[in-house]
Amino acid sequence: LELQGRDCLVVNLDPANDTYEYECALDVRDLVCARQVEEEYKLGPNGALVFCMEYLEKNVDWLQEGLLEIHKQQHAKEDEKKEKVEEEDGGGDGGSSSGGLQLDESDLYVVLDCPGQVELFATHGSFRRILSVLEKELGFRFACVHCVDVQLCSDANNYMAAIMLSLNVMLNLELPHVNVLTKCDMMKRLGHFEMPFDYYLDAQNLQHLLISGDDNKKQQQGGGSSRTLDPKFYRLTEGLCELLEDFALVNFIPVAIEDGRSLNRLVKMIDKCLGYVPSIPATSTQGPMSASEERQAFIESLDQATSVDALGSMDWQEHFLNFDLSKKTTANDSLHSK
Repeated sequence: LELQGRDCLVVNLDPANDTYEYECALDVRDLVCARQVEEEYKLGPNGALVFCMEYLEKNVDWLQEGLLEIHKQQHAKEDEKKEKVEEEDGGGDGGSSSGGLQLDESDLYVVLDCPGQVELFATHGSFRRILSVLEKELGFRFACVHCVDVQLCSDANNYMAAIMLSLNVMLNLELPHVNVLTKCDMMKRLGHFEMPFDYYLDAQNLQHLLISGDDNKKQQQGGGSSRTLDPKFYRLTEGLCELLEDFALVNFIPVAIEDGRSLNRLVKMIDKCLGYVPSIPATSTQGPMSASEERQAFIESLDQATSVDALGSMDWQEHFLNFDLSKKTTANDSLHSK
């Protein structure tokens, strides 16, 4: 986001996060800390996080005030930049006439770094209610990015559980949702997948995965004729497959943190969920735009912002396998140079 020149800040909403590798604009541990809650109330890690999230819900005004203050500071920085530009240009009418600060009038991109405890988003209601307050009071538009480790694709049961969890979070939070397969540059080290990688991204026709996994286990056991699952569990799994296919809400976007192409696609997908379109310059190289030129520029900008499928047709499995190989080559070259 910063490389694209977009204003972005990160808010830590994980009360148990002692260390983070980013510049934090607002930290929930200034309000409530999970470690202190564990010691004071003799709670375990999960209970402490639930307590902290409920405490944040009761004191959501602290979060609102903090976000407003951040926005004011960001707004002041933008005004300073405009004043400097006007001074360099030798013109300007001196100062802006903006009224009250409204977060929904800003392109400020806020990333909420949340705890990893899935119960907070799959079954508990506090986090959903916190986001609802921010939507109503501050005009926020949210998109949920749910991260799943690609390692879960190496086992059919774990993959099914990941899909069910993703669907559960989607239905509980009721937000535009992007499901992400992370650490995809590790695919080669995970070994052989039972199905092509695109199959795991689409998360459809799940009974094929069940049959494939069943056949592979039979071969590993010497080609026995009996099922690897008890019949009642097999029927239960088939029923879950049908349920997930009927909803048809879950699919995944592959991402590796060091791969700019996959990250760019993820940002485009999030922008599409948020309804974000990059602003259009008011002037062109030949002077101010006419009304028709502005409309055409808006259409082109909208097409570019929503053209996620341009990268969706590529072979992501081959891409990440080659990406992992290039990383190893770069690492070996650096070692030899030393």
